[in-house]
Amino acid sequence: MSFIKRLKNVIEAKANKVLDKHEDPIEMLELSIKKKEELLTNAKKQCANFIATVDSIRDEKKALEEKINKYEEATKAAILKEDTEKAQSFVKQKLDLQEKLNQTNSRIKEQDDKISSIKVKIEELEIEISKMKSKKQELATRLDVAEINNEINETLSGLNDDHGINLDELEKKVSQKENYGKALDELKPKNEDELLDEYIKSSPSVDSKVAEELERIKEQMKK
Repeated sequence: MSFIKRLKNVIEAKANKVLDKHEDPIEMLELSIKKKEELLTNAKKQCANFIATVDSIRDEKKALEEKINKYEEATKAAILKEDTEKAQSFVKQKLDLQEKLNQTNSRIKEQDDKISSIKVKIEELEIEISKMKSKKQELATRLDVAEINNEINETLSGLNDDHGINLDELEKKVSQKENYGKALDELKPKNEDELLDEYIKSSPSVDSKVAEELERIKEQMKK
């Protein structure tokens, strides 16, 4: 594969990714529905034109049938009058008109078949558009719910994000600061009152019974 072709494939792949990312499925469906509705409108216009054409042909058929009936009556009259030449002429005219009537009936049938086909397609298209509109409503609801869920999940996922902060390390640093402060406090010079208080606190406490026994022994030794 040539470099140019590979580069083209890469560019197309990236373009497709960008389009997929920004493509709104609801808008795409709305566009498709709009196109289908345009087709439906054109199909109905076409069907109306065919119907108008067939109505005109039916008028022609009616006129031919009336003429054929007249030539039929004229032929009968000519026979009664024993006017063979006229009878043959009327029959010839009637047969020519009958041929035109047959052709007209064929044209009517052909157009009626087209009209029936168009009507079937119109019905199918109307059903398809109705289904697409229902699907659009369903997808729009699902998309709204999905977007709300995604927003909630994104928010909740941010709760566990400490943004690079290590709480254990912070606690250790605070403890070191506290210990350092205590050490400085112990090393600072003490005034006279503090020294006396410290001496008093460090003196051993003597049990009262022990003190009494000690005094008794001392008095006994003096005797």
